[in-house]
Amino acid sequence: MAALASVFMTAIEGTIVATAMPTIVGALGDFALMSWVFAAYLLTQAVTIPIYGRLADLYGRKPLLLGGIFVFLIGSLLCGLAWSMTALIVFRVVQGIGAGAVMPVGRTLIGDVYHGADRARMQGYVSGTFIGSAVIGPLVGATVVAHWSWPWVFWVNVPFGLAATAMLAFLYRERIEARERHIDYLAVDLPRQRISPLRPGRGFAPGDRSHPGTCGGLGRGA
Repeated sequence: MAALASVFMTAIEGTIVATAMPTIVGALGDFALMSWVFAAYLLTQAVTIPIYGRLADLYGRKPLLLGGIFVFLIGSLLCGLAWSMTALIVFRVVQGIGAGAVMPVGRTLIGDVYHGADRARMQGYVSGTFIGSAVIGPLVGATVVAHWSWPWVFWVNVPFGLAATAMLAFLYRERIEARERHIDYLAVDLPRQRISPLRPGRGFAPGDRSHPGTCGGLGRGA
């Protein structure tokens, strides 16, 4: 349940913000930076997922998952306190760093705890979690901005995170085997090198493929 709650928390974050963005832009301004609110979260998460996967193999699932939830919750709290669109983007990066640990390690933890038919059943629940977040997220986002203020779009994650942290801390016991630890630091930075150059072209008008930033970014990414 702790792993499912943490995965749901990070999955819904990608959809709940979508319907709240018009209200957020109206409060913070800088419409041109709106796409970065989504990109900062998703790209940071994508880059850090393989890193946390390796660290979980070396140092155990529980500390990585607890650390990821903690960083994600800090990012969520800071997002709700953002005073500008630039600050919100920076805090979304913090959220993405935490989500990069929660997403893979939570699913790996389920694979460690359950075996055989139970593992298949739990993976079905994980898939249902993603489907539910895609359906519920926009509805929750619209409801929050309609009846409360926009920071609650981010703060709504806090109860899920605290519940997952409590269950992991008190109910899950993990034995970490001693092994030789080696990290390929060059490979760690490879996803960032391949993904980040593709992003600059998104800051220009739709359909504008002639801008030097667009062509240069796509060329470096290729």
